[in-house]
Amino acid sequence: MLTIKQLEAFFWVARLGTVDRAASKLHITQSAATKRLQELESMVIEPLFDSQRSKAKLSLKGQELLELCKDLLEGVAHLDELQSSTRSVARILQIGITELVATTWFPLFIRKMKEVYPNVVVQPELMHLSVELRTKVLDGSLDIAFVPETDTQRTLARVELNSVPFAWFCAPGLFPKDTPVTLQQLSSAAVIEQDERSIITQLCRRLFSEAGVEPRRVFGGSSVLAMAGLIEAGIGISCLPESIVSNYVHSGRLQMVHTRPPAPSLRYCTVFMNNPQSGIGYSIAEIARQCSNTA
Repeated sequence: MLTIKQLEAFFWVARLGTVDRAASKLHITQSAATKRLQELESMVIEPLFDSQRSKAKLSLKGQELLELCKDLLEGVAHLDELQSSTRSVARILQIGITELVATTWFPLFIRKMKEVYPNVVVQPELMHLSVELRTKVLDGSLDIAFVPETDTQRTLARVELNSVPFAWFCAPGLFPKDTPVTLQQLSSAAVIEQDERSIITQLCRRLFSEAGVEPRRVFGGSSVLAMAGLIEAGIGISCLPESIVSNYVHSGRLQMVHTRPPAPSLRYCTVFMNNPQSGIGYSIAEIARQCSNTA
């Protein structure tokens, strides 16, 4: 007789590509996940995966079973949610965040989560590069991530959050306060950048390229606050989220530079695996949306 555990093992191997990732997602050993798959294949008789490939590739029978699994596991997930409302068993939710989220609306999000989901324990993982957070959601090591919006793989569900304004900042007095500065003028100072995989770094490079400007670049690390320190020290200029460094501006340690064209902005979104357990993902994304709009 087929069991839910066997079908869950099959579903996550099909989604994540390897038995090891599926086992990690289900919090079981790799041998246990393999055993469940073997039991399942013995009952359906035909192979569910193409054994000639290094990554799990579904056979025709496997594709057919995956479609059936989606509906079944969605029903099981719904029953689990109904049960969780009447019991006190805690659930751990692993959420990936960036520095911007951590220093703005994430504390409000945690307070709201405790009100709505008192039995859910949030375990945040802070990373400076959103591409790494997306990878962790895809491989199952994170349940949800709050990241800048980019093209999202079809296996990920995406819910829009707030738009985050960025601006150029310099040491006080380096550029006029009230007169817009062109990118040609801006490039007289070194541009302090994050990793080249950073979305804001890519957007700023595109702006300079379109303006026919090639500024001198300085790698400033991954921390926005560390980069603010480099700007204050006169090392160069940088494009940073306004909300994180607003206190530096108010205290006179940094100066915002008004530019023409203006600095880019980023829209954040919630991403999570598009699977039968997506229901709670959409609920949490709505909480995140409400919290981010107050930041």
